[in-house]
Amino acid sequence: MRTLIERYYSQYYFIDTTSTDSNITEDQYVNQHTNELAVIGVAPSHPVLQQEITKIEFRESAINNEVSGVRKTGGFKLQSNTILCVITCSNGKEYFLRSCIKGKLLEINKELINNPSLLKTNHATSGYLAIIEPMIKDKFMENPGLIKFEEYHKLRNIPIQKGPVFLKDNTNGED
Repeated sequence: MRTLIERYYSQYYFIDTTSTDSNITEDQYVNQHTNELAVIGVAPSHPVLQQEITKIEFRESAINNEVSGVRKTGGFKLQSNTILCVITCSNGKEYFLRSCIKGKLLEINKELINNPSLLKTNHATSGYLAIIEPMIKDKFMENPGLIKFEEYHKLRNIPIQKGPVFLKDNTNGED
């Protein structure tokens, strides 16, 4: 059976183009759920995962963000370069994590404020940064800076690890 992320999300990565050092890649993932909402987090190549995280500080506008109702009214509007939070490591290095896509902020992961190590131990699941309702839903790949899962792993030379495939998965034409 494929993993939950493989089954219900289209996986994309926002490539860091701001770094002058090609060895440091502050990439982030953008997983689009089948309901079109996007989950934002740090990619496996991000250097913050190799360090001890001491503090995660979300922007005041993100913490005070309130959404209500079925239509999610009142969400903070984001540009792709909007900084969501600052991560401080034990060596004093700070990383600025962005929203990666244009959209409306629905939720930040407040659990990271009290438990910053969650980002390092579960960066792909419960260590996510935020949930965003994208402005561009139909043509999600038109968000600038996004590349597909396979392209990212090839670009960063990371082996692709997928969950096991069972007969039940193959009967639906999925692999």
